[in-house]
Amino acid sequence: MLRPINAILLFLCLTGFTHTSALAQDKPKEPLAAPLARTVYLTFDDGPLEGSEDVDDAVRQERIKINVFLVGSHALSNARMKGYCQLYEMNPWIEIGNHSYSHAHDGYQTYYANADAVLQDFLKNEKVMNLSNKLARLPGRNMWRLKDRKRGDVSSGSTSADKLFSSGFQVYGWDLEWSHDPKSGVPIQTVDDMFHLTERYFSEKRTVTENHLVILCHDEMFRKSWEESELKQLIDKLRAKGYRFGHLSEYP
Repeated sequence: MLRPINAILLFLCLTGFTHTSALAQDKPKEPLAAPLARTVYLTFDDGPLEGSEDVDDAVRQERIKINVFLVGSHALSNARMKGYCQLYEMNPWIEIGNHSYSHAHDGYQTYYANADAVLQDFLKNEKVMNLSNKLARLPGRNMWRLKDRKRGDVSSGSTSADKLFSSGFQVYGWDLEWSHDPKSGVPIQTVDDMFHLTERYFSEKRTVTENHLVILCHDEMFRKSWEESELKQLIDKLRAKGYRFGHLSEYP
């Protein structure tokens, strides 16, 4: 069931009401001084899914920047998923990226055997989701294709990443994954695990770009009440440490 605030937002969106002026009154929480200007980029893949509403709640209440990478076939699957997408679109703290239309039909080897088809899948998603940026992440692949950086986890998908980049996309992978049980969605690492891993990755310079850490999450991990959510706990710990939160469009 949608929470009251999100039900209202969804109703306003579906009836064509714009809430820009109301949200403009929100002011960011004052960040603490961040030593070494370390920035965390919280990113959420595969949405919209059950749990997207809670991610939206988290961002509105904590007033932090995040990125979501959306799948068009998920967004069009039913009215609830469409509603979650509209909540994301109306949320000024959320930057939406392209995660393909089909999510590879969950058959990655076959999908990445045809780089031209992968490009067309992303272009289709760009049109269906009305995306205005070129932020992209490949399904099931940790690939980076930026102006001066090129990295990948496996060879499958590398040609597709090159094709996307040559077509104007910025392809983002991640430095650290918050893993989850694929059936239940329950996070595997604890909040303390993720906090200490974040500290280690920064101190050991294990990130693609020094002092900038991209964390991969999935919407379905955060279906619990927001006040009890592991996501809230991690945000609070990172904020207390003084880390900034950024959008990938700000990634150096």
